[in-house]
Amino acid sequence: MQVDERVDERPQVDTGSVAFWKVGLALLALIVVLIGGAFLLNQRLRPRVGIEPAPTAVARAEVTQAPAKSAPGPASTPTATLPGGLRVGNSPLEREIEAAYLHYWDVLAQAYLDLDATHLTEVMAGDELRRTQEQIQQLKAQGRAARLDVVHQMAFVKVSPERAEIYDQYLNRSVFLDAATKEELKTSQPPTTEKLSFTLEKTGSTWKVVEGVRHD
Repeated sequence: MQVDERVDERPQVDTGSVAFWKVGLALLALIVVLIGGAFLLNQRLRPRVGIEPAPTAVARAEVTQAPAKSAPGPASTPTATLPGGLRVGNSPLEREIEAAYLHYWDVLAQAYLDLDATHLTEVMAGDELRRTQEQIQQLKAQGRAARLDVVHQMAFVKVSPERAEIYDQYLNRSVFLDAATKEELKTSQPPTTEKLSFTLEKTGSTWKVVEGVRHD
């Protein structure tokens, strides 16, 4: 009996193909690694798109002081429109009235400083006298005095031998004082420009202020 000698056939492995696939898989893995690394770097370095929270603002508190009380001055309270026909005094009568008006201010200033209304009757009468006396009493009750400091800019409105009207637009730099120590009471109020008209009447040989009107 003839025995056929057969060579055991085994599947032949193509070593060239295996090497190819190994190289391919290695390259694929490398590509995956590179892509992954690039993605991570992109996520780290790329600026974020979206709404960023606005920086918190620092709140500033503005402190506003309450306005100080008006600086002292004549006790005139009525108001009126600005008078017309102003003129500078030149005649002897006008110079006499002007001197009487400035003397009125001297006596007024001393009365406010000393809180003493004794001499007010020498330079004023009527409603003006009454209001000034009341104001000095109010200052006493508050423990305050006043130092009048004004820069006059005056003119005449009407003049007659018995009656005259003076318009004065003056700079008021007056301040309140402690009644006992006469120390100035500090205030944040700056000097103000006051506009007033004063009526003077002649009693005997003396001119007196009888009315003061404040203008807007």
